[in-house]
Amino acid sequence: MSKEQMAANLAKLAAALNRADGDRKQALFVDRRSEPRLWCSDLVQIWWHDNARWRRKGIGVLEDISHSGACVQLETPISTGCGIRIKHPEWKVEGEVRYCVYREEGYFVGVMLKEGCKWEESMFRPRHMIDPSRVVPKKKVE
Repeated sequence: MSKEQMAANLAKLAAALNRADGDRKQALFVDRRSEPRLWCSDLVQIWWHDNARWRRKGIGVLEDISHSGACVQLETPISTGCGIRIKHPEWKVEGEVRYCVYREEGYFVGVMLKEGCKWEESMFRPRHMIDPSRVVPKKKVE
């Protein structure tokens, strides 16, 4: 896709968002993941690869997980494309940083897990885990 096509698509999306009312805005943002992510929370050690060797980054919070990906919250950023290792006393995986965004609580790092490091609940279950599809939204109080 060319830069012009991407710009045109973004312009169309921005125009649609500006026209949309509050409820419709929510409907425009559909989760397009090919597999469900489970919300979770557990402390993990983070290591990153700096082209020479693995270096310890620190402690992070595992925020969500799926068969082929995860999101970890950190205090410092990690560059997109960087190799990353997520370690827990019961589990270890490696992957590649796909995004790193800052939000109010810290940096959220999206990780695509390597082919030999896919996650299965039978191998490791984070301390706190919930399927967001099973969360019932609160009713609006009028």
